[in-house]
Amino acid sequence: MKRAIIRNNILLLVGAFMLFFIIVFFSLFAFEKRNQASFMTFILNEVEIEYEQYTGTDAAFVDDYGYDGRRITIMNEQAIVIADTHHNEVGYDESAQDEIVNLGTIASRTSAHIGEELLYMATQLSDGTILRVSITLETQTQLYSVIIWGLSIGSIIIIVIYYFGLKEVNKNLLKPWMKVKEGLLALNEGHYQVMSLTSPYSEINDLLYEMNIINEGTSKHLAQIEAYHHQLDRILNTLQQAVLLFNRDDKLTYFNQDAQKIFNLEDDDLDAPSYWFIRDNQLKNVIHETNQSQQDAIIDVVIDEHTYEAKTIYLNTYEEFGDKPRVLLILKDVTSQRQLEQVKRDFIAHASHELKSPLTSIRGNAELIEYDMLKTKEEIKKSARQINKQTTLMTALIEDMLMLSKLENIEEKPKNEHDLSSILDDVIEQLSIEAKNKDIHIHVTSEKLLLKVDPLDMYKLFKNLIENAIKYSDNNKEVHVTLKKIDRYVCFIVKDQGIGIPKEHQQRIFERFYRIDKGRIDKGTGLGLAIVKHIALKYDGQIALNSSLQKGTEITIKLHL
Repeated sequence: MKRAIIRNNILLLVGAFMLFFIIVFFSLFAFEKRNQASFMTFILNEVEIEYEQYTGTDAAFVDDYGYDGRRITIMNEQAIVIADTHHNEVGYDESAQDEIVNLGTIASRTSAHIGEELLYMATQLSDGTILRVSITLETQTQLYSVIIWGLSIGSIIIIVIYYFGLKEVNKNLLKPWMKVKEGLLALNEGHYQVMSLTSPYSEINDLLYEMNIINEGTSKHLAQIEAYHHQLDRILNTLQQAVLLFNRDDKLTYFNQDAQKIFNLEDDDLDAPSYWFIRDNQLKNVIHETNQSQQDAIIDVVIDEHTYEAKTIYLNTYEEFGDKPRVLLILKDVTSQRQLEQVKRDFIAHASHELKSPLTSIRGNAELIEYDMLKTKEEIKKSARQINKQTTLMTALIEDMLMLSKLENIEEKPKNEHDLSSILDDVIEQLSIEAKNKDIHIHVTSEKLLLKVDPLDMYKLFKNLIENAIKYSDNNKEVHVTLKKIDRYVCFIVKDQGIGIPKEHQQRIFERFYRIDKGRIDKGTGLGLAIVKHIALKYDGQIALNSSLQKGTEITIKLHL
């Protein structure tokens, strides 16, 4: 910019000088023309007076008065040369010359006799004699040369002085603008820079002062926007929900970290259409429909085996530009919630089924007694025993349901230590009669281990696993029970020689009321293994299952010490 200003100003100055030279030249030319006419007329009048008073010959006259570079030519009435100061030859005709044709006017040409540029002027006397005077142009040329050289040298001096002066002036003029440029660049990078008011021009200082105020306000505003942007990003990234924004063309304009993980997004995906990264057609359609109908929508979609509640919200905007966000998409992972809802539905269905059977049996036997349909005491006792059996089953079912509810809702862990081997001995003693009835021998290997637990939790865990091993083993089989410390874990292992569990059922046997054989009826509640799973989860434990059909089952529980 500085060079351009200096170059343009120099060109402007040179153009002004050229115009000035032209005007001066033509003015001098016109002035010289007028001066030449006056000068030649004066010389011609002077020579005419001298000639009319001279008494000698024409040749003598031109010799006596041809001084100061004057050339005097005397011609007769027909313009034939009679005498000439610079040429001895006479008798040649000059009638065709301009000064002869137009007497009293100035003519200029190069003389053929002396080879110099001359000014000519002639007049005709009363006796018909033509008197002509000519002088050389050397004097006039020298005058023009002096003037032109003087003007040229003066112009060069003025241009040089003007250049350095203009350079200094531009320095003072452009320096503040360089400060403005630096300040704007710094502001663009997020740094506010004060511009010093050091210009010699008060107007520029006033401008810099206003720029400082504007930059300061802009810097504060940008800082507020940046802080708001960071806060918004932090909020959106801590919601544990995927947030995406789409413009009116269904192109992505924003995404948070959760959305990035779900759809494997990168910065290059911004401004990409929704179909570029969304594979679920239902989700793409609901985004498009919300954009077109301006109506919010809620659907469930499955992405990578996770269930998400997808909400599309139309953002009211009056901007008609395509890059403005118009649809907000929020994805909330509801996999656990939907599974829990399904578990609750299944639980209600299974619980109703499990309670319906004993209640039906109790009601039937009670009606037999009520309507005296049983004739003997033995029949009455049999019905009473059946009622008692079903109430015992219902009591166990309710206790197990309460146990599950307790395990799910109580998060506080016990603070007192208890001997696990002692609890295991109590369980073995209680189940010994049931094992003896099936001729099943229980091999126990245990060591004294102290752990902060609820004794009832461990009692239920040991009892349910050992009881299942006895229940699902044929007569004359063995059950091996191990309680020991391995590394930093308490390991409880129950291994039987029972019927085993098919592979397709092994992932679900720890669910509530799940039965491998749907038609099998036994005295169990269907909640035993579900209780075992929740007890293990309560103590951050792990469950390992290894089972093969007709070869038995081995279940290992590992609890942190």
